Amino acid sequence: MAESTASASLSHLLKVHQKKQTDIKRQNGQLCKDASKAASDLNETLTTNINERLVFRISEIFVRQKDIEQESRKLSNQTARYTRQTKQWIQTIDNFNGALKELGDVQNWAEVMENDMRGVMATLELVHHGSYF
Repeated sequence: MAESTASASLSHLLKVHQKKQTDIKRQNGQLCKDASKAASDLNETLTTNINERLVFRISEIFVRQKDIEQESRKLSNQTARYTRQTKQWIQTIDNFNGALKELGDVQNWAEVMENDMRGVMATLELVHHGSYF
């Protein structure tokens, strides 16, 4: 009877051990599934977060690119306007220089005429007073 009790105890211990092993395997399987699900959720969350940030940054880049293009067009238009204005100023200065040269030529001509007239006048005075060479 002692053998049968010992055999029953061993059989009972074996069943308890097998049940614990089965429970541990089930728990390990569930933990593995939970870990896999958590890793998958983390991956999805990180991917979504990174994608949202990436989309936001890309939209910022496009907005800034449009701003830069608009500023570039403004700068190009201003440069063209300043170039035209500078050409007009150069033309005005050239015209002014030409007018100054003409005034200088007129003044020189007037001085030559004045000297010639003085010579003619001196000759006429001599003729009028009766002095000849």
